[in-house]
Amino acid sequence: MVRGHDRFTIIGGKWKKFDEHGNETGEWIGTQKVPKYPEALERYIFEMLCPAENYGTPELWEAQFTLWIDGQSVETLGPFPREGEYELVKVLETPTMKEYVPLTEAICDALVVTAKLNRELPERIRRESAANRREYEEKTRQAKIAAMINDIAVSQTMRQPHVIVPDMSEISKYS
Repeated sequence: MVRGHDRFTIIGGKWKKFDEHGNETGEWIGTQKVPKYPEALERYIFEMLCPAENYGTPELWEAQFTLWIDGQSVETLGPFPREGEYELVKVLETPTMKEYVPLTEAICDALVVTAKLNRELPERIRRESAANRREYEEKTRQAKIAAMINDIAVSQTMRQPHVIVPDMSEISKYS
């Protein structure tokens, strides 16, 4: 169990710079620590340790989660989790209203039972789950790349007028 505001992860990308007054002063490219669960800062988070093999190999991780931004290589999900990584199982909050739920002895007991059941899951199911997560993360990364390319294309189009000159056969139709 961990409080949402105590849990951080490393994310890479292009970040905005701000001065002491909150004014934007530019951008920088690199990695930084950010809250892992920004939508659950004031909640208890139930996590379980996933072994490093759930994340593939360091080479596969690098291939999937390294992005080139303005000529600079950035690890979008941080370094390969060589010691494994704690992953979300449950955010403790009410199901419909998403309100705070205090951590009680009964909840702790239920979470321990859940953890034991998860530990006993067959290896095949764990590997499939990890593969599905990696596939989702790869699709998300590809969508980000496509959006960046689209943004570049749109900005290039807006900077340079696009003119189509008809050929002579088209001109002759209207002469």
